[in-house]
Amino acid sequence: MVDENSIRKKLLSLETRTLKHHTVDAGGTPYTPIYLTVLMPRERLTFNLYLKVAQKGTQDFSYPIFLKEGEAWERRWLELLIQKGIDRLYFFNEDLEKAIAYLNNYMQLLRHENSQASPQLLAVFAEQLNFSIRRAFQSPRFGPAVQKAQALVEDLIESLQQDPPAMKFVWKVLYHDYNLYNHSINLCLLGTAFMLFLKKSRKESRDLGLAGLLHDIGMTRIPQDILVKEGPLTPGERMEVNQHPALGHRLLSKGTTLAYVPNEVLRLALEHHENADGSGYPLGLPLHRQHAWTRIMRLLDSYESLTVNRPFRVAYKPFEAVKILSELPGSRGLIYDPQTLKNFISFLNSDYSP
Repeated sequence: MVDENSIRKKLLSLETRTLKHHTVDAGGTPYTPIYLTVLMPRERLTFNLYLKVAQKGTQDFSYPIFLKEGEAWERRWLELLIQKGIDRLYFFNEDLEKAIAYLNNYMQLLRHENSQASPQLLAVFAEQLNFSIRRAFQSPRFGPAVQKAQALVEDLIESLQQDPPAMKFVWKVLYHDYNLYNHSINLCLLGTAFMLFLKKSRKESRDLGLAGLLHDIGMTRIPQDILVKEGPLTPGERMEVNQHPALGHRLLSKGTTLAYVPNEVLRLALEHHENADGSGYPLGLPLHRQHAWTRIMRLLDSYESLTVNRPFRVAYKPFEAVKILSELPGSRGLIYDPQTLKNFISFLNSDYSP
């Protein structure tokens, strides 16, 4: 009989590494990452987990199995992997539904143990939302997935309203590496917390959070060779990328109904790259013609992009990013609404700051 523990020890003795700065998901791998911190201690897995192993002397990776379905996740594996600088394992894309159900069970268990929000609960929530958005973006019709995502955002708002100091935990569970899904989850969490800080209503906070989840869905229709390109884009490629707000608006309009997607979410998906001076895209709207929350989405979208690791640079610290945004001029004036920037600085300086 094969000793699975010996196999795992052998794998960990190899030169293993994970990429510290992730590019946009290119869709070329059959594996999805799952962070070690959201695995249930001493509970049996409902899907296989794989380790990402660097092939010596090449740029290639293999994915040998690390834990099999039915085996229990143990703290010793967490400690060994963290010592190796590994913060995530991988599962087959086909097991996405199993992973969502697994995380849902973990959320229910954590809520049963403690009714208040906690960093662990928010970490599991964020990962479950991440996987749910992956499923939604890959679905030809978004309606049911959007409805489930909306329910998750409402659960988040309820937790934060019942325990306001828990908003500090939001900063602890933000993803630090960029990809389309991580960016969407971060924007949802930041947007929801910021709206609650501004004393906006539950519905307003929910709609902005949902808009954060869905705003970049049009990027799924941009050619992958453009999204993963390391050098500067050509004018033609930049023009294609600039179509993603209109593409996203069209996808949400056709793939769902207004019963699923509030009109505010559709507007923000279309307008999230409009600037305060009217120099943005795709419509070049001046501030007075934009939705009232477009200025919030525009700011948070840029802030989030600056504060995560990218292949070409490390993340900026929060106030470094704010300084960059406050000094960035548009072609006709200010890119970001000054009052929104002022409110966001107050948010960073508040009791709920990182």
